[in-house]
Amino acid sequence: MGEVKVYYDGVSQPCRAVLLLLKANNVPYEPVKISLFKSENTTNEEFLKVNPLKSIPAIDNNGFCVCESSAILQYIVEKFNLPDHWYPKDLKARTKVNEYLFWHHCHLRRGASGTFVNKHLFPKFGRPVNEERLKEVEEMLNTCLERLETQFLKEGKFIGGSDSISIADLQALCELTQFWMAKVIVYKDKPRITQWVAECQKVLASCFDEVYEDVYEKRDSGFFD
Repeated sequence: MGEVKVYYDGVSQPCRAVLLLLKANNVPYEPVKISLFKSENTTNEEFLKVNPLKSIPAIDNNGFCVCESSAILQYIVEKFNLPDHWYPKDLKARTKVNEYLFWHHCHLRRGASGTFVNKHLFPKFGRPVNEERLKEVEEMLNTCLERLETQFLKEGKFIGGSDSISIADLQALCELTQFWMAKVIVYKDKPRITQWVAECQKVLASCFDEVYEDVYEKRDSGFFD
């Protein structure tokens, strides 16, 4: 076990981003599963002391608690002195990573997560779908896919024109591959994104399948069929 406790659920996009970073760099940690489907993020007393905001992922590093995945990713890189490419010290390179991260939460995450929840999650649990809202988030997702295809991945192998993977790539990758649970490839008509996903999987080959076990389980069991 490591000095970092990680509160997570493998079905959560930002949780997977944090786990990929930890495992790809062999950072020791103690995993604490918090089931979203069982609403344990609102009932687990230990977790609520770490993050009263009730969102995952969250970490406890010897009493220093952090929530919000981008903050956690940045903290892990600097705390454990990970290779520079994950979150570069060079001002311009770091700014390009931050540029994507700041954009991600209010754009791709909003569009992708909103589409997944309304199109797949709500019907699974018998909740009514707001068709107007679904149309809105689907349009946002399509716009964001185009932005990723033509802007953020315009140059270099990875986001921001870099030839090395960063925490920005982890956030985007985990968001888009959420749809794998429902056997959907939302980027199938985007060749640049398709190439980038494959490149990310190649770089993360040592840990990718392990982190994605819950995604594969939902997909292969037909959970969202």
